[in-house]
Amino acid sequence: MSQDLPLHKNARINPTEIGLNTSQTPEISIIVPAYGKADLTLRCLASLYLAAPDVPYEVIVVEDASGEPDADRVGLVPGVRFINNEQNLGFLRSCNAAAKMARGQYLLLLNNDTQVLPDTVEALRRTFDSHPQAGLVGSKLVYPDGRLQEAGGIVWSDGSARNHGRFDNRLAPEYNYLRETDYISGASIMVDAKLWRQLGGFDEQFCPAYYEDTDLAMQVRQAGRQVIYQPASTTIHFEGISNGTDTGSGIKRFQDINAVKFFEKWREVLQRDHYPNTDASIFPASDRARHRPIVLVTNDMVVQPDVDAGSRAIAQSMEALLAMGCIVKFWPENPFEFNQYAEDLREQGIEVIAGLRRPRFKDWIAAHGCHIDHAILHRPAQTAVFLPLVRQYAPQAQVIYYGHDLHYLRMQAQARLHGDAKTEASAAKFHDIESKLWKDVDIAVYFSQEEVDTVRAQCPGADARAVQAYCFDEVVIPRSATQSNQIIFVAGFGHPPNVDAAIWLAKNIMPKVWVQEPHVKLCLVGSKPTVEVQALASHQVEVTGWVSEEKLSELYAASRVAVVPLRFGAGVKHKVVEAMSSGVPLVTTSVGAQGLPGLENASAVADDENILAHHIVTLLRSDEAWMSLVERAAAYIHGNFSRSSLQHQMLGLFHVQDD
Repeated sequence: MSQDLPLHKNARINPTEIGLNTSQTPEISIIVPAYGKADLTLRCLASLYLAAPDVPYEVIVVEDASGEPDADRVGLVPGVRFINNEQNLGFLRSCNAAAKMARGQYLLLLNNDTQVLPDTVEALRRTFDSHPQAGLVGSKLVYPDGRLQEAGGIVWSDGSARNHGRFDNRLAPEYNYLRETDYISGASIMVDAKLWRQLGGFDEQFCPAYYEDTDLAMQVRQAGRQVIYQPASTTIHFEGISNGTDTGSGIKRFQDINAVKFFEKWREVLQRDHYPNTDASIFPASDRARHRPIVLVTNDMVVQPDVDAGSRAIAQSMEALLAMGCIVKFWPENPFEFNQYAEDLREQGIEVIAGLRRPRFKDWIAAHGCHIDHAILHRPAQTAVFLPLVRQYAPQAQVIYYGHDLHYLRMQAQARLHGDAKTEASAAKFHDIESKLWKDVDIAVYFSQEEVDTVRAQCPGADARAVQAYCFDEVVIPRSATQSNQIIFVAGFGHPPNVDAAIWLAKNIMPKVWVQEPHVKLCLVGSKPTVEVQALASHQVEVTGWVSEEKLSELYAASRVAVVPLRFGAGVKHKVVEAMSSGVPLVTTSVGAQGLPGLENASAVADDENILAHHIVTLLRSDEAWMSLVERAAAYIHGNFSRSSLQHQMLGLFHVQDD
């Protein structure tokens, strides 16, 4: 688990060979305070050269009158603004003085006893774009031997501080998601320059050093901005080289002196918003959870929102939880991280407890269950496994089961359509699982009132509620009808209802369309096309497989009609509402319209293949009918699938409501 250093800790660097690509119009001003030890500073600058930040930056090095004979060597580095203090100002005042000279929109304070890794600078900068309330963002700090030095810091109610994760595994899940934190040690922190000046920089009562970075974090929060730990930014810190580790002598003695000043300054805030210094408090304190609920979310696997509709619903519900101020812990039963999907969630601020280094669920919930306020459990089979352990180790947690759809009803419909006794037996098994869950959880959630009514009819004592399945930030309304002969069906073909629909569409419905419109092309789009679906490909039918979000948008924009010809299924179908939000008129069945009251006014709905073909041909030929349906569909999506309405409905789940 060792961490490779960009440069050996004893490497000798020729300052004239460090080709920093600095800018006269920087976006970021990198400030490196130094007190002698030129070789150390040169290695820091050389690591910047090797990391090659892909953003305009300048570098300001402040040599604080150390008197070392070769300290000026750093000034030979091309592109560096080298400031040699005439008299010793101390670390804090040197940083404040350099910040006044900075030209960037952001200030990166970087200790000279650090080495940055690739993407260290860019990851900090990106966080200000993805989290507009960010005021201060800091790196993960790692020891040269690869052990974790700090994943953000905890400030206790008595004013003492803790480097979260010190000496632990830097790759463990709990240290690798973006989150708000109490403070970040000033070895590698980026601050909004305008906010820095508004606050007056480091408070000089903490001269010459120590607690100034912790105090700055408190000031940033007091100004209404966030302090964020960004694990995608990793900095190696040779801790103790600059000032040693003995708090009884030298500059290091100010660590204890300034601790007293810090506590007196922030006493009221510390006692109101921070946890007492106990091992039991580390878990919630690391997330600043004093006034925020911690929500456990479980699923069968890491969500892949661009692959299946269930994943999209879960991902959007977790986004809503974050927007509501919740702290989200996501546990997929399958520990595989699915490449970038887990990282995307972590970058949003969700702890994804996956990968080979995670503990057993029983051990994790036993250790942390007492801090869980709400548990949202997805999928019936997985919920049946997780629920007993949640009840045992998190007895105070409200348990919410997300059914997505009534699995047993979907399987019953499939069995009856195909005369499949095996599927009929599976449906009965799932009915037993689902009906037991309705009784054992606090709330059962479905995506339509129709399903909620079914649950309540079978289990009158169950608290079942309907919650919006999806949300759309943008609804496309073309100015005129798309001139195209392409018809599109988008679905994940790892799901039996979608396979059946594709075959029925290509073999039964489209031949009736082709008789009247022979040049029409059918495009079957989606992940995991089965052998049966792939066999539908011809000069008139394209089977694309998985496509990116960008490509999917292009395909919708190039299509004249979207068709969702489901013959069995349950619940609200993402492919139905997605098509309507994409500016394409929709033709679907009564199964496709399930759980969507009034959809018949915003799309063409029929179950007979002749009538479905007629609707498709009408939309191919009539621009007036096309525009009318697109406009009504857009109004339907606006009224029923906004992000704010999803948040409001989920917030309602967290409160007891009388029916």
